[in-house]
Amino acid sequence: MASRSTPNGKHRRQPGLDVRPGSIKQARTDAGLTLAQVAAGKVSRTAVHLAETGKTRPTQSTIELIATRTGRPLEFFLAPTSDSDSVFSSVQLDKLRELAAAEQFSELQGAAEAAKTHALDPLDEAWVGFYLAQAQIRLANPTPALPELQVAKQAFQAAGDQWMVVECMDLESAALHLLEDTSALGTAESALAACRRLQPANRSLEARILGRLGSINVARHEWPEAIEHYQQAIDVADGLKDLSRLGKMHSDLTIAYEQLGDLPRARVHSQKAVNIHELLQDKFSIARAENNLGLVLMRQGELEKAREHLTRSLLICDENGIELGKGHVLLSLAELELDGGDPIGARRHIELARQLAEKSDERGSLALAHQLLAQVAEATGDKAGADKEFAIAISILERAGLTQRLVSCLAEFAKTLEARGDVLEALHQTQRALSVSRPDLGGAERDASTETA
Repeated sequence: MASRSTPNGKHRRQPGLDVRPGSIKQARTDAGLTLAQVAAGKVSRTAVHLAETGKTRPTQSTIELIATRTGRPLEFFLAPTSDSDSVFSSVQLDKLRELAAAEQFSELQGAAEAAKTHALDPLDEAWVGFYLAQAQIRLANPTPALPELQVAKQAFQAAGDQWMVVECMDLESAALHLLEDTSALGTAESALAACRRLQPANRSLEARILGRLGSINVARHEWPEAIEHYQQAIDVADGLKDLSRLGKMHSDLTIAYEQLGDLPRARVHSQKAVNIHELLQDKFSIARAENNLGLVLMRQGELEKAREHLTRSLLICDENGIELGKGHVLLSLAELELDGGDPIGARRHIELARQLAEKSDERGSLALAHQLLAQVAEATGDKAGADKEFAIAISILERAGLTQRLVSCLAEFAKTLEARGDVLEALHQTQRALSVSRPDLGGAERDASTETA
């Protein structure tokens, strides 16, 4: 590397370092810092700007300052030494970042798969694997993303890049959540704890993880917890502009408020979610938001409007080859048919949803399919069939550890039994629900059973 000195030789200037193009700006942007905040009064704002734009090569002390301020290891900024690695890093890796930032996930997946053959350095492989996993998750194909993230996380850990370790943990929780894996909650909680230990703090990443926790709470029917996590996410992200994340939060708040019975507020959030995702042309999220809006309209008794939005959601899934999540839409349509007095039509939708849930091992969706099949059986006079379907749904939820959903299912079974006039069995199922929701009252069911006997 070149080194210069003053004419009198008294003060030697530190040699400039070759920096990976775009790395300084990316690190500064991710940290949510201005040029002045990075400079921290130790170098000029102009010096940081010139290094960021590639107009000068920063000195060792400058790049160490930037690394400290942004929380990135030195290796993140330094350009590879070999020509082949340099070509890969400066061209292909920058392209992956651009595609990810633009949320062009189909193109990102293709570019990342092509880049894998050129990424020879472990850290380059980690970056490619990270972006490939991000694309796969956003395209609703989370299963192959998990091994990519494990390899990437280990490489980032070895390089001392704790920021990227947390990013990998966040994506892992997203993949597990899509797969309806109960370990998603623990993974997201670990990611949040690790994120809050980062120095400097990363508000954008923290807000994203909080939003993820809210989404997981929604899936677990933990409505107050979901709203609390989303409120924290909004507080942390104050001033950050991320329409995609905002749209997802509105979508999940729709479900939370709908389940809490606040339908007007749920409708407002659902319409905002649809509008944001349409603006971003995020097909997967549009389908999800349309499904949520349809459910709210159904609860408000506007069945035809609900059908319009649910049908649109299903059409988007079919046109874009979306399978993961399509079962939710089919089950919503089944509920609509049941509300409209068409149990046979409902059964058709449920069977399709059940097949999809079994294929992708979506245990929550599978349980709901059997729960709805129980309603269909009850509506057609098949009481034994209804009991069987409820038993299957309850068994799935017990094995999956989905406590709140299990309580809801047991409560619905009790309500069905009571409507039949089977008061004793209805009381038994109610007591089961109580023992699940309040294990500290475990003796209550036994005592009540003794009294009934």
